[in-house]
Parts: sequence; C-alpha cells; structure tokens
Amino acid sequence: MNENTTQYPPWSPGDYPAPQPSGTLLGTWDFGRALIFFFFLIGATIVIGVLLMLFFGFKVSALLTELGLYLVLPYILSRFLDVGWQRWIHRPRLSLAGWISMLLALLGLGVLVSNIPVAVDAVYPMSEEYREFFEVFLRADSTGEFIILLVVAAIIPGICEEITFRGVIHEGIRATYGPSAAIVVTSILFALIHLSPWNFLSLICMGVFLGLLREKTGSIWPGAVAHAVNNALALTLITVAPPQENAWQYEYFPLWLNVTALAVFLVGILLFRRQTRPVVETIPGIRQW
Repeated sequence: MNENTTQYPPWSPGDYPAPQPSGTLLGTWDFGRALIFFFFLIGATIVIGVLLMLFFGFKVSALLTELGLYLVLPYILSRFLDVGWQRWIHRPRLSLAGWISMLLALLGLGVLVSNIPVAVDAVYPMSEEYREFFEVFLRADSTGEFIILLVVAAIIPGICEEITFRGVIHEGIRATYGPSAAIVVTSILFALIHLSPWNFLSLICMGVFLGLLREKTGSIWPGAVAHAVNNALALTLITVAPPQENAWQYEYFPLWLNVTALAVFLVGILLFRRQTRPVVETIPGIRQW
C-alpha cells in the first residue's frame, strides 16, 4: 500500500459532512461535556423515573423516561452542539449476512454474560426487592401485556439508549480520546446508569459489543437492533419461564451450553468482521474491499 492509499469506513465518505466546529455558546462537544451530560442524565433518570413510577406505574415511567431523557433531550442538545448526530444516525450499509452474523454473535454473548450476575449473586446476594422487580414488573400475563412490554422495555430502550450512549456520549469521548477509550468508557457509563451491581459487569461486556458495532459500521442502528433483541429475549424468557417457578434462572448455564455459546459468538464475530472490512481506495475513483 503506497503513501497515497486512503482508507474509508464501510459507508460512502461523501454522504455525510465532516465534523464542523459548533460555533455555539456551549462550545465543542468533548469528553468533559459528555461526562457532565451523563451525570445530569443519571440524576434526572432517578428523580423523574421514581416520581413517574409512584404515580403512573412501571410501564408509563419507563416509556416517558426513555423518550424524554434518552431521545428528546439528546436531539435538543444536537441543536446547540455538534454531537455528531448526522454522522451516526444514518442507515448502515450492512448486508443481510452482516445482520445475521451480528445476531449470531449477540446470541452467543447473551448466554455467556448471563453467567456473570449469578457469580456476583454468590458473593453479594441479590436483594429480594430486586428479584421481585424482575419477577413482577417484567413479566406479562397475556399476549397484549407482552407486546406492550416488548415495546416499552425492549424496542424503545434499544433505540433511545443507543442514541444517548453509542451516539451522543460515545461521540464526545471519541473526539477527545479516540474510539477505543470511547467504547470502554461509554460501556462503563452505560452499566452505571442501570443501577444494578449484579448486572454491572455483564452490561459492560454488552456495552463493549454495542460500541464495536457502532465503530465497525459508523452507525448506531446495528447496536440499537442488537440492544432491542437482547432485551426482547430476556423478557421472553421471564414470561415463558417465570423465575419463581424456575430456579435455573439463578444458576449457571451448563458447560455444554457455554461452550456452544462461545463458538457461536466467535463465528458470528468473525463473519461480521468480514462483512465490515474497510473499503480501500488504491486508484482514485475505484474502491476495493
């Protein structure tokens, strides 16, 4: 590869504008401002979420909190700061094989990280209140309730939280410290905001996976789909096999299942990587994979 060789991400570089100085009163979007935004967000989530739950219940609280704080607020912020909205909100140019391999990797990872809360619970036992939350609020007793729960606790969080974390916050950290730091730090913040010591490490692992999807495709949408599917699978398991009736949900998965999940994850990752290799332009106007 000669000195003039230029690498491009998997989408067309001419489709989206290069970063521009914001020129606003709030200055440039960077790590410090992203961190301030996160701390405001976690405080608002606790206060507003609790108040809404007390008056309207879990579903309304989750819906309004996600839409208001994780969708509308980031969009308003993008009107005052260059948070990269147009750079990561676009539809990714990902083939069907790319989507399938991503979901394979997600399925394998989902099984593997499900062992982590069990290990943490053995050292630091889960509170009865926390168990009750999952057993009551995240369980549907009818098809209609299950559909509503999927929308409120899977689809909407998948979109809104990816806009906030892999979009806005990731962009600020990336602008200051680069993509690797953005993936790791954003994953930690993503785990922190869920306020669950039992799921903290598993959420970091899942956050790293979602961050890699964002970096490999240049878009939040693969991560949003993976996020929503992961939540939907968890809700389906809770509904089909309620925890109070199935003790295995508080135990490790068997060795054969973990080995299979690891193999599925590695195959999915390798296939996904092949589908998202950067385009290399060796001759002006001609791009090769």
